[in-house]
Amino acid sequence: MSGWSWTVAPGAEPLAKLLAGREDAWFPPRAPEKENSVRVLFREQGLFCKFYRKRRDQAESEWGALAHLAARGVPVPRPVAWSPAPGGGAVLATQEIPRAVPFRDAFRRDLLPAAAALVRSLAAADYLHLDLHAGNILVSGASLFVIDLHRGRIGPVSPKDEERAAGQFAYSLSRIASRADVLRFLRAALGGGDRVRRANVHAEAFRRRHVASRTRRCLKESTGFAVERGGSALVIARRPSTPADALAALAHHDKLCAAGLASKVLDGRRVSSFDGIVVKEWSTGGPFRALRNWLRGTPARAAWIGAQGMRVRGLPAPDALGLVEQRGRSAFVAREAPGRPLDRFCREDVARLRDRRPFLEGLAAIVARLHRSEVHHRDLKANNILADGPTRFTFLDLEDLQFRRVRRADAVRALAQLNAALPVLTRADRWRMLKRYDAGYRILGDLRGAAAEIMKLTRERKHNWPPRA
Repeated sequence: MSGWSWTVAPGAEPLAKLLAGREDAWFPPRAPEKENSVRVLFREQGLFCKFYRKRRDQAESEWGALAHLAARGVPVPRPVAWSPAPGGGAVLATQEIPRAVPFRDAFRRDLLPAAAALVRSLAAADYLHLDLHAGNILVSGASLFVIDLHRGRIGPVSPKDEERAAGQFAYSLSRIASRADVLRFLRAALGGGDRVRRANVHAEAFRRRHVASRTRRCLKESTGFAVERGGSALVIARRPSTPADALAALAHHDKLCAAGLASKVLDGRRVSSFDGIVVKEWSTGGPFRALRNWLRGTPARAAWIGAQGMRVRGLPAPDALGLVEQRGRSAFVAREAPGRPLDRFCREDVARLRDRRPFLEGLAAIVARLHRSEVHHRDLKANNILADGPTRFTFLDLEDLQFRRVRRADAVRALAQLNAALPVLTRADRWRMLKRYDAGYRILGDLRGAAAEIMKLTRERKHNWPPRA
């Protein structure tokens, strides 16, 4: 194979010979470790290689960063060689680090000082890492190494830049460690005071961007999702399911509906369940619906995005399998979640509980967590929550979700929706739930004033109010 032109690091010539001149033996990679639309990662005889599919400049940028940081004494993988690849892109090789594990998988509290020191060393070496998360630091024994340097900048690092980088790592760390551990890291990295406060502001911004990005990722072809388009149809499946699986589920749903075996039929909506799968179909025909779907997307797409958004936020919701959009209709396919509607569970089980406190506090806590995670459910009725035991809950009707900050008025309205739809519970039960909600999401202010507002809206909704004694 021609077209290779290797740049070799000083002293790495013996290692580079494992690649140079033998390209047709290992390229393209036969068994990649990981691949996506941007890069393919693979190993070759003790070397860790990255094939940048399209952009040679990313390999060149990482090569320059490796050389710069290695010369400054920052622990990075030993650079070996890089070369543009025939047909486009480039390959970069480093020496494999023995028994290396990502920090996120090897986290121990005693590693925090070393992580803080590594973050400080990057700034001292005049390098700003723009993707500094717990997956881009490797742990080998007691040693830490920073990787994925193609997104970075060589040059003076300002205090603000350092706080931003520390905040990015702090957000990543918050997903695997306690708040105390995150604070311990930031104090060690930045010295405390206002610098820690500013880093926390950056961490919160990274969190919002990250979950928003991961939520919308379900609409694109990737390692997690398969997308199939044809004519006016769109089919998306969450791997390992396939678009064919989603279409087969919709076809079976059609047979059940034709036979009068749908679980629910409402105006413009049909629901069926079979073999542990639920299919929810909406009609999208007609000028009004067509305009609404053009402006806001189909209800099935909203449910699909809602399911992914709940999953990336670690909130309980049905496991989404597929989205189908065809002319005149759209459908959402998911695994059937265990449990019974909350209003039914209250009548059949809660009434017999000797101690209702775990149920009351568990339900209030999960609603507070929903709102704290910036998820607004616009139809938080009891039959849109499944209860699988006193402390296990799943949110339904995911097409009614909005991913944004839950304001006080939103919280009051949602709590009134839920309160009006819960049978059996006494006033004392409901007050206990309100206090537990407030402990998890402090948005209501004066609790007695909030309770009065919630009760006013509850009486307007009626449903299961007043409660039984």
